[in-house]
Amino acid sequence: MAWIGFAAGIGNVEYLGRVYERWTEWAADISESHTTYRTLIYFRSRYAENAWPLALLAVLDAAALHLALCPDSAPAEARPLLRVGYMALRQIGRTLRVPVNDDPHPDDPLRLTREDFDEAVKHMDAAGWVFERKPDEAWPHFRGWRVNYELAAEGIAAHLDLPQAKWSGPRARLGQARMPDRPAHREPKAAAQPADTRPQPGDRPLQGAPGVSGGG
Repeated sequence: MAWIGFAAGIGNVEYLGRVYERWTEWAADISESHTTYRTLIYFRSRYAENAWPLALLAVLDAAALHLALCPDSAPAEARPLLRVGYMALRQIGRTLRVPVNDDPHPDDPLRLTREDFDEAVKHMDAAGWVFERKPDEAWPHFRGWRVNYELAAEGIAAHLDLPQAKWSGPRARLGQARMPDRPAHREPKAAAQPADTRPQPGDRPLQGAPGVSGGG
């Protein structure tokens, strides 16, 4: 949610297609490497909040929101990302023996609520997104995507007891999920022009000014 809002906030929405494509390649790679060499699943970033399951979940949610709210302008790369991404999470989930739904129905139960979705829409709207669907129309499409990967993603995150993050399910550890801090938006200001102190036509000299006769 925060990730897709950030893309709009910095005016870089056009690059999302390339981002989705790179993540599709990465998800395909880990579906092979992390099921063949299970130890890799437990490798973590030195930054706790950058755990790979949380990162992949965030990008999948971003693509699902993009397709649900802006189906006409969403890049074609979003759909392959969702397909490859949820297949990777299911395969890795089965490797860890966490619950996985291999044949979900669009109306299956979802932990994520409509209120969570509406919060994301408000976040995107504040970042400058222009929507092609109203939230009521977009919600069924979003949940139809999310149901493909929510159970596996939350199961992996809980199994690894990852730090709390929005939309990533419950943990054994205490603590509330929070939105990541968004960098402040700052732009350079125009440099102030030095004042022109040269005499202008019609100016009267000041009495007693340096280099000016006192006159009389």
